[in-house]
Amino acid sequence: MEQALYDPQYGFYSRGPAIGAEHGPFHTNARYLLFAQAIAQAVERAESHLGESLRIVEFGGGTGELGAHVLSFLSKPHEYVIVERSEGFRRSQQRRGLHAVADVAELQAAPSFIFANEVLDAFPVHRVVGGADHTIEELYVALDNHGEFIEVLGPLSTARLAERLARERVSLGRGQIAEVNLELEPFLSAVKSILPHGYFVCIDYGDSAAQLYHYTCRNGTLRCYHQQRRVHDPFDRIGEQDLTADVDFTALSFSAQKVGLVSAGRAFQGEWLQALLPTTTLDSFSQLHPDEDPHHLISPARLGSAFQVLAFKTPLLPQAPGFVE
Repeated sequence: MEQALYDPQYGFYSRGPAIGAEHGPFHTNARYLLFAQAIAQAVERAESHLGESLRIVEFGGGTGELGAHVLSFLSKPHEYVIVERSEGFRRSQQRRGLHAVADVAELQAAPSFIFANEVLDAFPVHRVVGGADHTIEELYVALDNHGEFIEVLGPLSTARLAERLARERVSLGRGQIAEVNLELEPFLSAVKSILPHGYFVCIDYGDSAAQLYHYTCRNGTLRCYHQQRRVHDPFDRIGEQDLTADVDFTALSFSAQKVGLVSAGRAFQGEWLQALLPTTTLDSFSQLHPDEDPHHLISPARLGSAFQVLAFKTPLLPQAPGFVE
């Protein structure tokens, strides 16, 4: 999964797909002006709460369209930095006049509003399978006699997989497949290293461990997208299709706490947007941008409940903007 998505030459994201464009590989909230306006509103409310200006850091900025729109909605200039591992995307972001770096290590610690929109679901995952007597094995990728990719079972590559599931009190049924993302804690540790004071907001799809690993979820959440169509074979069009898995919000919250961050709110995307943007703003937005339907982002039948928003803060700060105390 790491190579299929991030190989410098052949990886899906290294090719700089038109994420956010109407013809892009998948639907995303990043293409909507209303979403950018909500991010800008969250930043300015956070600054009002804290009485100081904040640097804005976006992880995985794609084409840079969202960042450019966020800056256009802010009432004053801000330092805006995108952390983007794809060289192709960095070039696109820089063409829009945005500051983009390849690694968070290039940034100094500073009071910040940091956000990651649809980023964590694209982290490489381990796939595990429940066996007899509550044992767990891991699915590996191999080649068959004809040189075709296949999945094979083997022992766990690291004890951390079993430790994660045990900590979350997960017991997989026999033959049940699940994904485990071990990159969350290193990522949040990197976030905390540049966040002495401020907020981190994650917008993504996922659920609690109890729901993700429920016995009725037999096949896990790994899925693929190509030209806005869902594809069931991860070995099809390698490097040309997106691979994604739902985020374990239980693990995310645990890892955030472990690195020194505090939970600052959780809501469905629709609820969060409505808390940040009053009805009058939504109505006037519809008049100014008739080609963009706010309900697509807000309605529970659409993206409003498909995504959740989790916020974290450094200690002693008020609740993040857009959430009820």
